[in-house]
Amino acid sequence: MDGIINLNKPAGITSYGAIRSLKKICNEKKMGHLGTLDPMATGVLPIFLGKMTKLIPHFNEGDKGYIAELTLGASSSTLDKEGELTSWPIPDGLTEEQVKARLLEFLGDIEQIPPMYSAIRQDGKRLYELARAGEEVERKPRKVRIIDISKIEVNLPVIKFEVTCSKGTYIRTLAADLGERLGTAAYLSGLTRHLVGDCFKLEDTVSLDQLENLDHTDLLRFCTNPADLLEQWNQWIPKSPADIEALSHGNRVSVAVEELGALKPSEARCFVTDEKQQILCVGTLEFSQESPIFFQPTKVLV
Repeated sequence: MDGIINLNKPAGITSYGAIRSLKKICNEKKMGHLGTLDPMATGVLPIFLGKMTKLIPHFNEGDKGYIAELTLGASSSTLDKEGELTSWPIPDGLTEEQVKARLLEFLGDIEQIPPMYSAIRQDGKRLYELARAGEEVERKPRKVRIIDISKIEVNLPVIKFEVTCSKGTYIRTLAADLGERLGTAAYLSGLTRHLVGDCFKLEDTVSLDQLENLDHTDLLRFCTNPADLLEQWNQWIPKSPADIEALSHGNRVSVAVEELGALKPSEARCFVTDEKQQILCVGTLEFSQESPIFFQPTKVLV
């Protein structure tokens, strides 16, 4: 089965656990997901099936949106509610206006220190493996971007808000850092991802329960063709068998302009499909005033 399933990951399982369950449902061995969600988190987890796993890098650069809940007055060993909690006093007189002002200070480009309980590799090991062994190592800060913070609700000790951020942002770290700025500690007590890039939204997700016990035909109804999600790209439908053969070997090929349809000259990204809209490969167009247009494959799916 080739395509993308926009899964609503339930709480209590890892992202890989969601894939393991979906493999049994779909009887498909090759799968990959777009952006890890922690076990406590729910929401959008796009899962690519079969040959479409090769397209993950092309969808993995988009911004992400979250509905977050944090709780003041305690720190967590994992920065979320699943860790060991240690109580901290909350400053007297802390107001809603102060909370909102400090939270909005994170807007823009910031640096975050990745949590120990994360999948980042350091010296060949995942940080969470070191953390489980009782080790803590120095981590280099990473630059991320907080694009928008909205719908802030303050009902101390609980704070809820929506945040749009760049790839690689840790909302757990944002919660802990906010607690520090407010003169106390905080941990992430709830998280739902509602957006991944421009393509995957919470309202379009499907649950594992919905997919369970469906036959192959019914499963296909929940499987999205990536070609339907690449509206901003150019599309090429080659007519020549020789061109298709050359593309299957990753070779650079000249493009007949009339086969490009509505050409977007300012967009170099291009995907190639057959007449049935099945993606054959993705790559870039090379434009020149003196020569024909060329297509250079970067990922071949045939």
